[in-house]
Amino acid sequence: MSNLIVVIFMWLLVLTLALRARTRPDNTMLKASIVIAASLTTNIDGLYLWAAEKMPWPNGLDLAANVLLIFGVYYLSRAIAHGARAGDTVSGRETLWLRRAAVITVVIMAVSFALIDDPVPSFSFMLDYGSQPAAALYSGIQYLYILAVMVGTLATCLKNVPHMRRKRFRVGFRIIALGCVAGIVLCISVLVMDMANVTGNEELRRAAGTVYDVSNPLTVVLLSAGLAVAPIGRILSDLRVRRQIRVLEPRLRAVWLSTVAQTPAVSLVGTTAQSVTEGHRKRARNTADTIHRLVIEIHDWMDLSENRGQQMSPADRSVVNQAEALCLKQGRPL
Repeated sequence: MSNLIVVIFMWLLVLTLALRARTRPDNTMLKASIVIAASLTTNIDGLYLWAAEKMPWPNGLDLAANVLLIFGVYYLSRAIAHGARAGDTVSGRETLWLRRAAVITVVIMAVSFALIDDPVPSFSFMLDYGSQPAAALYSGIQYLYILAVMVGTLATCLKNVPHMRRKRFRVGFRIIALGCVAGIVLCISVLVMDMANVTGNEELRRAAGTVYDVSNPLTVVLLSAGLAVAPIGRILSDLRVRRQIRVLEPRLRAVWLSTVAQTPAVSLVGTTAQSVTEGHRKRARNTADTIHRLVIEIHDWMDLSENRGQQMSPADRSVVNQAEALCLKQGRPL
């Protein structure tokens, strides 16, 4: 059941990130999430056995899935670090270390996996073959790498969260930090289970297994939720802006028609009363551009010497103020 929860949350994260894939300049996080989701999907028992039986190497799917997991974690950690640092480039030394560590981890995993005696496909691979030292090395090396990545990502989040301006990023990366803490506990529990399997300490294995059963889904749920907060927040923010634009645009257009339209020379780009009247037919982005232009032209109209004696009504002034606030919120200069 916990494996199914993990898979569902990972694919929900993929769907969430995919909503803005076309407008996002860097989709590394989306690609990494797809790789990790595909890797974790193989943990579903029935699916694993069905696929494993069709492969020439017993349990080769386990190796393939874990290799995908390592590279997925590598790219995901880079994307998180990039996002936490507000777009600043991750240092070349850090990137090189992570890449080399991932490659070395995969090589050790492949060599140790080849030494495991596993004649029959098994969806509980480490329970069935974990007593072999090669199996302990195969499992331990990958979780040592993930542990190092989780510690580094946690440090990045704790360092950068206080400097984040937007609330959605602060909330999202705090949840990611909690996910990293859960991930650290998860990795330690796996390493303890690996040692317990080799030494035959069943009591220790069961105790660590209990921690694993809780920390595994908790890690994925927290990381998925944290990574989804920012894009969901952006989507909700865009919806609010579009709603504001729909309400504000015709009211601002009416103000423009009663001011600038009476002094055509003020228009900077040849705006006509007809084009402004037909503005409601444009897409939201074009409408936002129109609002920006109308605000600037209304400002110019107000600055004309012959209009300085004229006063806008409080209602019209309120509309212009709202339009100014909307433009500034979108980063448009006035």
